[in-house]
Amino acid sequence: MILRPRYRIEELDQYLAKRDYGAALSAIAEELKKHPENFNLLLRQAEILGMAGDRHHAIAVYRNLARHFAKQGRYSMAIAVTNKILRLDPTQTEAAAELQALLAAQREEEERAKSRLLQAARTPVTPPRGTTTQPPPPEPPPPPASPPPSEADALRFFSAFPRQALTELLGSTSVRSYGAGAAIVREGEYGDSLFLIVEGNVLVEGTDPRGKKVTLATLGPGDFFGEVAVLTGKPRTATVTAQGPVTLIEISKEVLAEICERHPQVSAVLERFYQDRANATVSVMLSRLRQTP
Repeated sequence: MILRPRYRIEELDQYLAKRDYGAALSAIAEELKKHPENFNLLLRQAEILGMAGDRHHAIAVYRNLARHFAKQGRYSMAIAVTNKILRLDPTQTEAAAELQALLAAQREEEERAKSRLLQAARTPVTPPRGTTTQPPPPEPPPPPASPPPSEADALRFFSAFPRQALTELLGSTSVRSYGAGAAIVREGEYGDSLFLIVEGNVLVEGTDPRGKKVTLATLGPGDFFGEVAVLTGKPRTATVTAQGPVTLIEISKEVLAEICERHPQVSAVLERFYQDRANATVSVMLSRLRQTP
């Protein structure tokens, strides 16, 4: 009897260190039999398939993951995965087109849901005939499932790009990883890129008029930072530090300028994005001032 070698997921890093991609993929396949919807494991599978040179199967796994993350409202992850597809094969423009269609459909659905809620709130309640007292208003319908506000920002930003412009953007961005404590941007420095958080959390700190360091925010998946320096040309307004392992999508100022030159309508998208972000920042600051004794 021939005994097949047993590949263990616990030894995955050892297989990769030896570039034994066959063993690594076998270990993942065994684990996926037990946990077929472990999406982190599927991401590793696609990554290793790409390392092994099997781009066709890697792209197939990545495309399924991009659909899943987009439908779950994890837009930053869907965008990062689509970037990986285009890095493997720049001709896979249909992957970006599919993502753009999913984002546009999700945004339209959210707008319709908001409209239905507003309409329900405005509809007067007619009391039954013969009664003299107004019955209590009905309970409002539960709000539709929606992504966290940060992921909603990512949805509004990327869904506003024309299809070809989005394809060019996704193919030109970079996925960066930082360890705990790493300073990603520093206050006062020139900024030539903005960032979208895919995984992990970052701490945003600034300096008050007395020179004292103050915590401004903690940001997580779906949050942007660094856009002020990129879109205004001003120095960085804060220092952003990784609180643990962090994965980011970096979008360079140069790439945005090139896309705007080829697609002038993108300039309006960036202007709206900057104004929305500026207004949100002012609202948060005012709220904090009101809470200060």
